Amino acid sequence: MTERFKITGEWFMPTNKENRVYGILSFDPIEGTELELYGSLLGDKFQPEFTNQEIILGITSNGEQITLYSCTMTKFEGAAVFVKGESGKPSTTYSVDYLLKGLHVQDSTELVFNQISSDLFNLGEWIGISGFDQINNFFIDTSKKDITKIEYKLPENIEFQINNNTKGKFIFRVKQSDHTRYQKAVTVSQSVEFQVISDNEKSMSELLKDLFTFQGFLSLALYKSTYPLSITLSGEKHKRDCGNGEFYRKAIKLYLSFRNFKPNEKPKIDKEMIFSYWKIKSDFSSIIYNWYSKYELLEPAFDLVFEQFYNGNSFSVNTFLNLAQSAETFHARVHNHTRIPRDQYKKMKEDILKITPNEYHTWLNDQFAFGNNLNLHSRLTELADKYSNIVLDKILGEKSQFVLDVKNSRNYYTHYSKEGQKKALKDVELFYLSEKLKILLVCSFLIEVGFDRDKLSKSLDSIKWKYFNHLANW
Repeated sequence: MTERFKITGEWFMPTNKENRVYGILSFDPIEGTELELYGSLLGDKFQPEFTNQEIILGITSNGEQITLYSCTMTKFEGAAVFVKGESGKPSTTYSVDYLLKGLHVQDSTELVFNQISSDLFNLGEWIGISGFDQINNFFIDTSKKDITKIEYKLPENIEFQINNNTKGKFIFRVKQSDHTRYQKAVTVSQSVEFQVISDNEKSMSELLKDLFTFQGFLSLALYKSTYPLSITLSGEKHKRDCGNGEFYRKAIKLYLSFRNFKPNEKPKIDKEMIFSYWKIKSDFSSIIYNWYSKYELLEPAFDLVFEQFYNGNSFSVNTFLNLAQSAETFHARVHNHTRIPRDQYKKMKEDILKITPNEYHTWLNDQFAFGNNLNLHSRLTELADKYSNIVLDKILGEKSQFVLDVKNSRNYYTHYSKEGQKKALKDVELFYLSEKLKILLVCSFLIEVGFDRDKLSKSLDSIKWKYFNHLANW
C-alpha cells in the first residue's frame, strides 16, 4: 500500500456486467486512487453526466478481481463528433475512496468481514520482540572465523481482548529468501501485524475504526503519527473454491491513501518513544481494553491531539486552540460535575426567578442554561492536578501561571479583544505553551486508561532531553 501502481483492465457496474469499458486504475499512497475510463459506464453519451457510483467492478489484464467502493466522478469529456466520420468515445474519471483487490461484490452490504490485519509503521519497533538470537548470532569463534551462524525462532503471537466480542493479536511473520542450487545470499526478515478478530461480521468501516483506534494509541506511544503499510480483510462470506471441494477465505487487500505517509521515513527505536510495549507489558491487556472502551466517549478530544502529530512540525494559532478545545472536551466528558451541586443550583435558579420581574426571565434563563458549567480555568486546574507526575510538573512549571496563560491566550485568539491582547502569549512563547498543553493531554489520556503514574514519569524522564529540553530547566 506504500507503492504507486497502475492497472489496466475492463470496468463495469454490478448491475450491467455486459457493458465493459477499458480503463486504467492508478493508486498513489498520498494522492489516492483514480480510475480513468475510455468510455462511459452508463453507455456512450455525448453530454456529460456527473453521476457517482457506489460500486465499480473490474477485471485486470492478469485476471484479478477488483472492487472500487465510493466512486466520485470528477471529469467527463464528451466524444468528438465529425461530419461523415467516425466519432470517438467519451472519457470519464472517478476518484475512488476504497480499492479492494481479490473481490467482487454486488453492493456495499456485501462489504462485511470479521477480520482485519495491518502492518503499521513502527509497530515492530514498538513491540520490540525479535526472533533472532542476538547473543549467538554473528558470533565469531576465534578458532572458527570462517563460520557465520544465524539462529531465528518465530515469536509466539500475543493475544488480548478488545471488547466482549472482539479480540486483538500481534502476529509475527517471517519471510526467508529462496534456496537455489548455488546459494550466494540468505535473508530472513521478520514483520509484525496488528489483527482484529470479531465474533460477528462487521462492516468494513467498523473494522477500519477498530484498526484506527489502535493506530491512535500507537501514535501516543511514538509521540508522532503512524499509518498502515498494508491492510488485509477476510470473512466467512468471501471464500474461493480451490477446485478440490475445499473453500478457503480470500485474503482481500485494501488500499487507502494517507496524507501523513512519508516515503523512506526512518522508524523510531524504543528509547525515542513515550512508552514501548515492554514498559507496559504487565498492564497492556487492561490498558488496551480501557482504551477501546473509552474511545467513543473521548474520541473528539483524542482526535484534536492526534491532529498535532499528523501535522508534523507545523504550528499555528489553530494548533493551540485545538489543544485548548481538547482539554475542555476531555475534562467535560470524564469529569461530569458542575460549579455548584445540581440540586442547589436548581433551587438557586428558582429563588432568583421568584423575586425577579417576569420581563427579565427570558434573559435569565439563557444565563442559567450554562451558568453552572465549569470554565476553562477550573478544568485545566483539575487536569494539571489529577494527572500530574514528577516530570510533567517540571514541564508545566508554576501550574497557576500555566493555567492563566492558556486561559488568557485562548480567550484572546478566540475573540481578539483589545483587552486580552496584552495577556496572551505570542509566537515562540505560544508554541512552548502548546507543547506543554499537548504533553499534559497525552499524560491525561494515558493515566485515564490505566497507566501507572510513576512508570509514566520514568518513561518521560528517559526521553525528556529529546522532546522537552526546551520546556523546562532540567
